[in-house]
Amino acid sequence: MTNTRLLQVERDTFESYLPALAKALSARPLAELESRNSDALALFKQHDGPALIFPVELGGLGASALDATRVYRALGALSPSLGAGTTMHQLSVAALLTHARAAGSEADLELYRGVAAGRLLLSSGFSEGQPGGTVFKPTVLARPVEGGYLVTGRKQPCSLARSMDLLTASVAEDRGDRARRGVIVIPADSPGISVEPFWDNPILAAAESDAVVLTDVFVPENLLLWSDEADPDGQFEQHGYIWFGLLISATYLGAASAVVERLLLSGKADAATYTVAACELEASMAALEGIACAFDAGDRSTELSARMLFCREALKGALHRAVIAAMDGLGGISFIKNPEVTYLASAVHAAGFHPPSKRATADTLLNYHATGVFGMS
Repeated sequence: MTNTRLLQVERDTFESYLPALAKALSARPLAELESRNSDALALFKQHDGPALIFPVELGGLGASALDATRVYRALGALSPSLGAGTTMHQLSVAALLTHARAAGSEADLELYRGVAAGRLLLSSGFSEGQPGGTVFKPTVLARPVEGGYLVTGRKQPCSLARSMDLLTASVAEDRGDRARRGVIVIPADSPGISVEPFWDNPILAAAESDAVVLTDVFVPENLLLWSDEADPDGQFEQHGYIWFGLLISATYLGAASAVVERLLLSGKADAATYTVAACELEASMAALEGIACAFDAGDRSTELSARMLFCREALKGALHRAVIAAMDGLGGISFIKNPEVTYLASAVHAAGFHPPSKRATADTLLNYHATGVFGMS
């Protein structure tokens, strides 16, 4: 498909960091990239995608939040499954690196240097996107044993379930009143880890969002990071939450942009109709870029986290309006003859299904403006 000005900045940024990946994905049909048997994740690993936000000193590409947001808009336009699935990898990287730098040891940094060098893919067994004191709510239990812990539970859906090299997941210590929260980082082929089918919908199937089941998986003490001790105020988790919000939003913005770009290229675009759709996209991107720039400048405030949640909620409606306007402009023959448009429209709708729920989001944002307290109820 011929490119337009609509996504030029984002495509240029994508190609500056991941030129081989951009070329490989652009050469594949959307249906192939989005299929259940897609090799999109293999291409992502092969062409340096896992290293995107790792700092250069650890062997990564060192993308800023602003640049990564632009990369993920371009990525979402090519393969929304790949964008959504690998956002979970970036969430894990961001949270773990923040912990390692602030409270970890040199051994922790060496571990992540090895992850970056190997271009390893981290799944994210978290309850993503729940800001406040309950971010990454544990979904599995860790029972102390000699030399470490036995971990049991399940995460469903868990993106990257079949392509992950490492599993990261939130855990709660199974010790009654002394329960602690923590995060495990373990090889995906550890004894006791299995994957079960879960995602039945063909939309976003290439994200591999199946069920990961842990049954008495042994985790050495050094591979379990206790969040309650190292991060009692949830600041490391907030760091991951901002990255998640930016990249997942940019992914769906990219998918919506791909629909609107098809209208632009069709020759059928009425100026008024096109402008309505494009304004929704560009205003949304400007909001994301504003948050990313503030984050890159060092802002870690609850105000920025609240802005991120406001932006995510507003973006859902904006993308829906943009896609509807573009589909109306393309007309019924496009609906009949071009399944890519309807696929992308369905993928965009999934932006509303990521936690937190609409009710929880509304309660949080009302409470924040009313009281100044930001956190999930």
